[in-house]
Amino acid sequence: MPQLANKKICTGCMCCADTCKNQAISIIEDKNGLWYPKVDKTKCTECHACEIKCNLVCNGTLLHKNELKDFIPYTAWNKDNKQRDISTSGGSFAAIASHILENKGIVCGAKIENNRIKHIFVSDKKDLHSIQGVKYIQSNTTGIYKQTKAYLNEGKLVLFSGTPCQIAALYSYLGKRSYNNLYTAEVICHGVISNIILDYHLKYNHANQIIAFRSKKLGWGKDTFTTVMKDGKETILQNRKLNFFYDAFKSDTVNRPSCYSCKYANIKRIADITMGDYWGNKQFPSEETKGLSLIIANNLKGNELIQQIEQLSLIKTTWKECLPKNPRLYCDKHECEEISITQQLHKLFLYTPRFFAKNYIGPRATKRNILAYIRNYYIIKKKKKIDKRVKQELEQTIKLFESYEKNRNIDLSQIN
Repeated sequence: MPQLANKKICTGCMCCADTCKNQAISIIEDKNGLWYPKVDKTKCTECHACEIKCNLVCNGTLLHKNELKDFIPYTAWNKDNKQRDISTSGGSFAAIASHILENKGIVCGAKIENNRIKHIFVSDKKDLHSIQGVKYIQSNTTGIYKQTKAYLNEGKLVLFSGTPCQIAALYSYLGKRSYNNLYTAEVICHGVISNIILDYHLKYNHANQIIAFRSKKLGWGKDTFTTVMKDGKETILQNRKLNFFYDAFKSDTVNRPSCYSCKYANIKRIADITMGDYWGNKQFPSEETKGLSLIIANNLKGNELIQQIEQLSLIKTTWKECLPKNPRLYCDKHECEEISITQQLHKLFLYTPRFFAKNYIGPRATKRNILAYIRNYYIIKKKKKIDKRVKQELEQTIKLFESYEKNRNIDLSQIN
């Protein structure tokens, strides 16, 4: 039998399932709301192909690496206001995806379906909205890597978007061959959380369907509220007392176990492009309320792509400005593993009263609720360890990039 990653280090990328030619691996959601592979012994031929691909992803041993000297950070936003409005930040992904689709390409991204997330392919701009917007639970990518390879071999232009570990899984699946017709775009990932957190969030709010995890209808930066179907209508759940999903997410206690010591939460980015919210941007106050994106071109290929897109407003920024509010770009949060309760979620929901489970899993910082207050105080105290390390990692990362910038300027002056 293949020795796949255990539950602590398995990223849930699902590369193993696509690798198996005998369909011996299925992806199952466990009782704590996380995706894991299950091997059918009767179908497995013990070729160990899945094991090889799995090790490449889980150990962070990549076939594809970018040179730090090529990294360029940008402030960005989509000039198409309609696309920008329904995007989570500045709508940069939609602008890049539109460019690919206009050139008869295929875009792969994550879609909400039946209160879960799955990766799909889009070939028409009218369907692009379905894969816009951030998702905080893990996407099911079964069959996606296999189909991506098929499209690439047909010569189709492909933009593949996902979390860094999903990008790594794609590269692992594709092997040593490089494809000029493939572009990869990774999100700045803070870790995915258990699916059942969403289930109970909907249950507590008497809603039956998630529409969006964030909405800018209240303004960018004020959008930590879900949009759901409730009583037959789309509703933004603005009651902070019932914002269980975000309270749990912000606590850092219900992440997938592998997310705490993520091999890809470091500055050595793996995709052609990295994108996310540009928190802390002070360059464009007039654009801030509409949402701003941070785009990092991680290689020449990625930079050449975004420079072609007229629909994208693109202005160079500095590492000092863009890194502080996005710590997952340069360091993990392994200290939070000490306060994780992900592997106990099933028991907490099943065997403890709703009041206890809700306030222990998703505590709100309020003195009116003693249990939630004590739990939140404990979490904040534990997370102070991370703050100290984040500051150190930030200083080192900025110094590293400044040295590259200095050398680049020297090279340019010598050419001139």
